Amino acid sequence: MQRVIKNIFLKNFFNLSLTQLFNIFFTLIITPILFQRLGDEQFGIINLYFTVVMLLVVFVNYGYNLNGPKRIAVDSDKTSFQKLINEVISVRIIIGLIIFSLSLIISFFLKLNQSSQLILSFSLIIILSESINPIFYFQGKDNLKGVTFSNFLFKISYLTLILFFVKNSNQAYLVNFFYGISSLFINIFFWIYIFRIEKLDWLWINSINFFKRINENIHFTLSSLAGYLSVSSSLIIISFFVDNKELGQFSIAQKIGLLIRMLPVFITQSVLQIASRKNNDNLEEFNNYISRVNKIGLVASFLLALILCFFSKWIIYVLAGKFIVYSQLILCILAFVPFLSMLNFKNMVIFLVNERKRSLNLSTWIVALFMIFSGSSMSYLYGGYGMAFSLLLSELLNYFLCSWLILKTHRK
Repeated sequence: MQRVIKNIFLKNFFNLSLTQLFNIFFTLIITPILFQRLGDEQFGIINLYFTVVMLLVVFVNYGYNLNGPKRIAVDSDKTSFQKLINEVISVRIIIGLIIFSLSLIISFFLKLNQSSQLILSFSLIIILSESINPIFYFQGKDNLKGVTFSNFLFKISYLTLILFFVKNSNQAYLVNFFYGISSLFINIFFWIYIFRIEKLDWLWINSINFFKRINENIHFTLSSLAGYLSVSSSLIIISFFVDNKELGQFSIAQKIGLLIRMLPVFITQSVLQIASRKNNDNLEEFNNYISRVNKIGLVASFLLALILCFFSKWIIYVLAGKFIVYSQLILCILAFVPFLSMLNFKNMVIFLVNERKRSLNLSTWIVALFMIFSGSSMSYLYGGYGMAFSLLLSELLNYFLCSWLILKTHRK
C-alpha cells in the first residue's frame, strides 16, 4: 500500500513538473516574441488586462478548483459522480456567461483609449474558456497526464496563432484573445473525451441544485478570490503608481515569478487526493506523510530561488532580448516567494482535506487585505521593488496566521 501511495505521488508530481517545465520553456519562447513585437508598454498592458480577466475567472471557478478534486477522489458511486461532474460544469458555465456578458457591457463604459478597449474586450473570451477547464477532474482522478497533454495542445495552438497573426503593437488585442480561443477549443475536446470514456450523460443542473451549489462553495470562492488578490494582483496595483514602460519591465519578471509560485501549488495538488484518503484512515500517517513532503518542497524551492537569482541577468536577457537591471532585481526578490509559500504547505493541506472553509476564508482575506494595503503603500514609495517585497511579507503573514488558526482549533 505504501509503495502504491508513493508511486501515485511520484506520478502526479512528475506530470505536474513536466507541465511546469513545459510552461517555463513555452514562456522562454513566447515572451521574447511578444515583448519585442509589442514593445514595453503594450506588453505591460496585455498582461495587466490578462490579470484583470483572471481575477474574474476566480468567480467562474467558484472554488471547485479547491474542493472539486477531493470530492471526485472520494466519490466511488457512478450516479453521484455523474451528478457532481454535470453540476459543477453547469454552475461554472452559467456564472461564466453572466460575468462575460456583464464585463463586456461594462467595458464600453470605461474611459479607455481605443487600443486598451480592444485588448480588454477581446480578453474576455478567457472567461468562457476557463468555465469549462477540466483540470479539477484530472486532479481528482489522479490522472495528471491529462493536465500535461491538454496544456501541451493548448500552448502549441496558442503559440502558432501568435507566430502567424501578431506582428506588431497594433495587433496586441489578439494576444489574449488567441489565449482564450485556443483554451476553449481544447477544453471542449477533452470534455467530449472524458464523457465518452466515463460513459457519462449530460444533464443540465436544475435551479434548486444550482443555488445549493452556489451556497455550498461560497467560502471557497471568497478564499480563492483573496488568494488570487494576495498573489497576482501586484500588476493591477502597481499600474496606478508607475508608467506603462516600468509596468512592462515589472511584468516580464513577474511572469517568471508566477510560474515558480506554482511549485507549492503543484506539490499540494500532487498529494491532495492521497492526503484526503490518509486523513480519513490514519491521522498519524497523514501527519508523517505531509511532513516528509513539506521538507522536500522547502529544500527544492530554496535551491530554485538561488538558481534563479544566479541566472536572473541572463533569464531577463533571453525574455526581453536585452539586459534590464530593474527586471533582473525584481526577479531575484520574487524568486523567494515559492520558498516562503512552501512554509504554509502543511497548513493548506489540513484546511483542504478537512474542508475548513471558514478558516481558509479568514486567513486568505486577511492576507489579501494586507497585500493590497502594503502593496499600494510600498508601490507608491518604491515602485516595483516595494511591491516585490510586499509579496514576500504576505507569504510570511499567511504562514503565521494559518499556523495560529490550526493551533487554536487543536486547543479547542
